[in-house]
Amino acid sequence: MMILILILLIVVWEAYWTYKACWLAAKQEQKKWFLFFLIFNLLGIPEILFLWHNKRKSTELIENDRLN
Repeated sequence: MMILILILLIVVWEAYWTYKACWLAAKQEQKKWFLFFLIFNLLGIPEILFLWHNKRKSTELIENDRLN
């Protein structure tokens, strides 16, 4: 039972970070990054690094979406 909970947590973790990174890559029209995130599942590590590196752009895009 404990292993199922761990697997579920990992799946949710990966899905969350992949979704955020793919959204930002698509908004910035970075097709190569978008495809990389969809193809390679590496526990969200590349996605987190990408989001951290593009933090300012992400904040600007979110604010623009809220205004529209």
